[in-house]
Amino acid sequence: MCVMKTLARMVVFTALIGGLSLANAHADGNSVYVAGKGKYCKETAVSGYLDCFYASLDACEKHNKSTNLRCVANPNSGT
Repeated sequence: MCVMKTLARMVVFTALIGGLSLANAHADGNSVYVAGKGKYCKETAVSGYLDCFYASLDACEKHNKSTNLRCVANPNSGT
């Protein structure tokens, strides 16, 4: 449990330090924290966090091919 909290803090800290958009979106009534402004996001190991740095779904999938993380549309971009 402590590892998950640490990972969550690292994601938020990285987003804030990097000057990225960290927005609170609501998808299906659940709170989702979005880092980045790309149209597509990879789900992170931390539930409820998305890293949105990809212009296309293909780019996201290629970059994350070796992981078990899914690529999804950015809930803040309207795609």
